Amino acid sequence: MKKSMQILSATTLCAFMLAPSWADSLDSKRKPNHLLGAQSPYLQQHIYNAVDWYPWGEEALEKARRENKPIFLSVGYSTCHWCHVMADESFENDEIGAFMNEHYVSIKVDRERRPDLDEQFMLATQALTGRGGWPNSVFMTSQAKPFYAATYLPPDAFLSVLGQIDGLWKSEQSALEQEGERISSRIMGYMNRIEAARSLTPEAIKQAAAGIIEQVDYFSGGLGTAPKFPQEAALVFLLDQAERGDSEALEVVKGALDGMLKGGIHDHVGGGFHRYSVDPNWLVPHFEKMLYNQAMIGRLLVRTYDLTGIYRYKHTAIRLLDYVVREMQSAEGGFYSAQDADSLGENGKKEEGVFYIWSKSEFDKLDDPSLKPVKETFQISESGNFEGSNILHLTSRIDEVTSKNNGEEEAFYRDLDKGLDYLRVVRESTRSAPHKDEKIVVSWNAMMIETMAQASFVFDRPDYWTSAKASADYIVGSMMTGGGLKRVSFEGNIGVDGQLADYAGLGVALHALEDFTPDGEQKPDYSKSTRRLAEDIRARFADKAEFEGKPFLMTSTDQGLGNFAPVDDNPIPSGNSLALKLFNQIAERNGDLEFKKRSRVLTASLSGYALASPQSRGTLVKTAFSISNKPVGNIRYVANGNVRVGLKLDREKQNFHLDVQMKKGWHINSTRPLEDYFVPTVLSFNGKAVEPAKYPTPLEKVLRFNDKPLSLYEERLQLSDKYQPNTSDQPHTISLDVQACSDEICLEPETLKFNFWAN
Repeated sequence: MKKSMQILSATTLCAFMLAPSWADSLDSKRKPNHLLGAQSPYLQQHIYNAVDWYPWGEEALEKARRENKPIFLSVGYSTCHWCHVMADESFENDEIGAFMNEHYVSIKVDRERRPDLDEQFMLATQALTGRGGWPNSVFMTSQAKPFYAATYLPPDAFLSVLGQIDGLWKSEQSALEQEGERISSRIMGYMNRIEAARSLTPEAIKQAAAGIIEQVDYFSGGLGTAPKFPQEAALVFLLDQAERGDSEALEVVKGALDGMLKGGIHDHVGGGFHRYSVDPNWLVPHFEKMLYNQAMIGRLLVRTYDLTGIYRYKHTAIRLLDYVVREMQSAEGGFYSAQDADSLGENGKKEEGVFYIWSKSEFDKLDDPSLKPVKETFQISESGNFEGSNILHLTSRIDEVTSKNNGEEEAFYRDLDKGLDYLRVVRESTRSAPHKDEKIVVSWNAMMIETMAQASFVFDRPDYWTSAKASADYIVGSMMTGGGLKRVSFEGNIGVDGQLADYAGLGVALHALEDFTPDGEQKPDYSKSTRRLAEDIRARFADKAEFEGKPFLMTSTDQGLGNFAPVDDNPIPSGNSLALKLFNQIAERNGDLEFKKRSRVLTASLSGYALASPQSRGTLVKTAFSISNKPVGNIRYVANGNVRVGLKLDREKQNFHLDVQMKKGWHINSTRPLEDYFVPTVLSFNGKAVEPAKYPTPLEKVLRFNDKPLSLYEERLQLSDKYQPNTSDQPHTISLDVQACSDEICLEPETLKFNFWAN
């Protein structure tokens, strides 16, 4: 048995090798298989394959049991290049299809609709092969227990594997079933392991950050080597540490962004980023563009600009978000999922990256004055850097490139953008656009809503908030049904029960829309929706055996090998990190003691997981630490949610603005409260108190608990001051001391600190 499986393993090939393009069109001469009617762009691509595919469900699973056949499970997604390759080479092959139809029950799964199944069976592949990727090809017993797996297999190797496994099933079925049980038990044991609670001390968090920083590629930026992924969640955690004053963490984030920004992973012409690069230098990307990458990289760019004022991050973020609004937002408001890596080339066949690359001869034919900065900035050679053509990338560090404009990045980009926009028009008018996956996934939309809301505030772009709100309103209005939240909308059809990340992510996104409502807009009230989502999380995803003190499960029902608690960022924030964030937000905003307790209990249950693997659980570490300590960010809630404090930086005028808003019936003391036992409001900059003259005139008012007038601020207090650039690597620090009181009680004073750099 072991010898046979070793022979099979030798046939497994790496999913990153070069391969021919996928099929130009579906063979409509064939009868449709059991995928007909599926509400999945990925499954629809395989309706007319030679393989008689079934969607995941009881019909296929029961057929395998009844006929005692092994299951071949293929997991992928509609914009996956290597999924297309394997479809063209193998699933469209009549010989292979006939063999599979006779000896197997074949099941297709769209990983983006069913991430619960994807995570289980990807872990099986990683356990069996030591690596993973898509398409994920898993061989299972008739009881759906995996015993062998691979990723992309070329047709000869695939047919050989199919034949060998068929022979083993006939001769050694019992051994394969035992292997399937062993692997399944191992996987579910790992996915449902318990990590003991750990103290989220500042020292433990620093150690977690240091472990991630050890993985930094200081030459090209980012974490790890090839294939090079953005690893946004780990960078989000480091950026949180930077907001707390950690200059080294900030440099790591900047290095990663700079590496991606200048590389081919960045679509310089159209805006946005591809999914990953196949090399360590961010040069050659895997060309699909995913909504979740735009959301997470966009958020890193927005926050890093807000912390540093470095223009290139603002510029890149704006081009990214403009791309999303222009090309990835539906008429109904929701954001589409992805764009393909492949598109039709001049030969009429689909090829990877052909929409994005430029030949020297093609470039030389373009004659427009706006292209001069482009030709000076990007090296376009005859030999090219990708299959004889050129992926646009910067060959020097950004600061070296902009030094041609005396270091004036804004002027440099203003000139460059004219040429890039010209190229975008040429690209769109002369080339076949990549396939666009138009399904709307709630958790992915939630990430983009949160990013756009933040960007609207930081960049003074209320149109981003409007776009984000349109997505939220579509989801709340169409996908939150009486039976609960649905995960996917496609072609007007709403389906798939929402998973933990959908419920929690949407709640967090709705809070972001409230927090970053632009001046002049009516602030939306999503409180009923966010509370309903939070209550549904407890009702649907809590482990019923131990309702308190355990992480939430991913789905409300057992599917595949079983249910499990998601703690890894894959690559969106894990469902449990989002649930923790949502619970804490409700507690902070409303002074809700029940949700405060829930967030504390959940923090304890997740703390061990967070510190066990910070690089793959960055958002969990960040969120849990923010609850155990003080949070960071532009918007803070204090005094049990009765006082909201927002910081906005005007980089052009070098001003900072603090906006303190108090709920009705609450106030904060003035700088001189008129009674010694009340704590004054004090704004300090780098440890020095701001002059009293810069505060507005306070009210003097007699309150119920004091018979003498008190000096105070009600409703809203706005404070501003100038700042100067600092040459050290240490941040500026804004500190605000406040004590909130009602007409009856005063709460404990609180201090808020905001850090930022101004070079």
